[in-house]
Amino acid sequence: MRRDPGLQPERTALAWQRTALSTALIALLLAFACLRGGFLIGTAIAGLVAVGAGASLFAVRRRAARGQKVPPWTPLTRMAVLLIVTAVVGATLALLFLF
Repeated sequence: MRRDPGLQPERTALAWQRTALSTALIALLLAFACLRGGFLIGTAIAGLVAVGAGASLFAVRRRAARGQKVPPWTPLTRMAVLLIVTAVVGATLALLFLF
């Protein structure tokens, strides 16, 4: 008997697309804030995070468009790393501006 996955793979792919898009947008805003503040290393790091999130977005979209199952851990791992990097850059900026 075959198991019918239903719409779960599609919902998962859509959720990862939203996560990647929001991560890319937040990283771009952070890069802009770093650029205005003169923190060029933070700008570069946030820009790289935005590029990585954008690449993840297109990778998930391409897999979903092909009708293949999206592996649950690969996008999860990528997004977790990107979110952690964004949080570290934000915390670094906050510490620099506070002290």
